[in-house]
Amino acid sequence: MKQTKKNTKRILQALFLLPILSFTFLFSIACTACDPPFSRLGHLVSELRDNIFIGTSDSFSVSIITGRREDPFIMDGVVGETRDFTLITLTPLTDTCGNFSFEVTIGGTQFKGDFLAHPFSNTISAEIQARALQTEIALTIKCSSGTQESLFAKSVLTEQMICAEEALKIAENKLRYSLETIKVNGELQAEIYIRLMANPIDNSGGYHWYVAFVASRDIIFAVLIEPISMQVVAIRN
Repeated sequence: MKQTKKNTKRILQALFLLPILSFTFLFSIACTACDPPFSRLGHLVSELRDNIFIGTSDSFSVSIITGRREDPFIMDGVVGETRDFTLITLTPLTDTCGNFSFEVTIGGTQFKGDFLAHPFSNTISAEIQARALQTEIALTIKCSSGTQESLFAKSVLTEQMICAEEALKIAENKLRYSLETIKVNGELQAEIYIRLMANPIDNSGGYHWYVAFVASRDIIFAVLIEPISMQVVAIRN
């Protein structure tokens, strides 16, 4: 039992730190009613990743995450200015050469740009300052060699999955005793990260909500929630 608790704590620590490194290098459906602003605690949300789009072509697999986050990102327990974002990550499925660019329409606006190669993995990425609210994203990929390919990415969200605000409510209730320790005059002194992410526990597939309350780099309370059963499957307090 002790080992299980240690493992879940390690999972939550890794979930919190690794996406930060990834972002530093450069992520209307059933949940529309839960879109920001939240009914409560919305003013404390410094990062929201509320949708993931995935797709595959002959040459690439694509993962697109979208939402709103603090910019510049500072993990200090205080919410700064936030902006919309969409992060596109391509993984080549065949041998590729040359440089790649993209064309994509987000929120009715067309964006063009270049992909950057990740220094530690076999992926290329590009970030757009816009939030995707559609259920499908059409992406055109162009290579400097002259080839071109179209790719469609669909949202992983379903009507059975709870949305970001519901996940926040579950997390707040589960961590209510821990959160009392970071309140001053009844007000929570923390910033909140809410992330929809691929199942980090095992290889059974699916997605989870990760919700973290960050008072400082050393004081973090977090949970991992299965979005259909609404079960808290990991906790850090």
